[in-house]
Amino acid sequence: MGDLTIRRAGNADLPAIVDLLETTMARRSSEPYEEMFRWKHLENPFGQSPFWLACDGGRVVGFRTFLQWQFRRDGALVRAVRAVDTATHPGYQGQGIFTKLTLAALVDMRADGVKFVFNTPNEKSRPGYLKMGWHEVGRVPTYVRLGRLGALARIVRSRVPADIWSLSSSCGVPALEALAHHSAVERLLQSQPPIKGIATNRSTAYLRWRYGFDALHYRAVVAHSGIEDGLVLFRLRRRGNCTEAAIDEVLVPGGDPAAMLKLAAYAARQTGADYAIIITQSALAKSWVRIPIGPILTFRSLDEESMPPLDAWALSLGDVELF
Repeated sequence: MGDLTIRRAGNADLPAIVDLLETTMARRSSEPYEEMFRWKHLENPFGQSPFWLACDGGRVVGFRTFLQWQFRRDGALVRAVRAVDTATHPGYQGQGIFTKLTLAALVDMRADGVKFVFNTPNEKSRPGYLKMGWHEVGRVPTYVRLGRLGALARIVRSRVPADIWSLSSSCGVPALEALAHHSAVERLLQSQPPIKGIATNRSTAYLRWRYGFDALHYRAVVAHSGIEDGLVLFRLRRRGNCTEAAIDEVLVPGGDPAAMLKLAAYAARQTGADYAIIITQSALAKSWVRIPIGPILTFRSLDEESMPPLDAWALSLGDVELF
């Protein structure tokens, strides 16, 4: 590592962090990465993301951060983080900076009371995480519903990562427009049954943050009789040659399985996409087709928190979607 130092970052380091990200990642000037960074890491209702830097003197050459997250596990609140963004300057690669930053971050986050780290690394990065003590939970149950003739063949040919940036859509209404009905959304959330296992601590503030970044074009399909009777949050994106409708959340009164099936199917049809994709272990699995290409969930305990088995995670696509 030479004279490189590892340290926690503060808000004064943000310009240097953004500069490093612009250096290390292919960015188009039309894409609002700095705005996305601030939304993602500074405006999160679960808390601001902690940052770590590798510095060569006064120059920032490595960056690592984790997204704050909150789960409910059998009703109890659990603090967690999601392993997300990292960058190493091209001139400093091969020096173990990613590993040094990550291991330093784990020590600090354990001291801060974080219980565990979760993420869905790709095949290239997963081995590195496993070497640092991560464990595979399993492949998250992923299902599709075909929307167009010939879509199945295009799905087979499009086994590539989905684009980060969304396509525009006229289906439904902008997510924030629907979520502005605070009282109705809150009543819908309050009606949800207790979840056995581990699930994101959803609130109106969380939904407004998670689906409120304009550049990602999240949309909402609302039940005919109004938000209190059901809400689907989604976005359109390209995956290879396909237009994919990513169904991030399906909320209906009381979590009624029949209502979930009906509203999710209606929303999928309305998008006009080649197919809709969803992550679920609920009743939706009965009428959607499971595909063997879902993300692999990984877990790293920070305080001997036991790793929940795959069937104990009540995840939505919004919990693991890359953004």
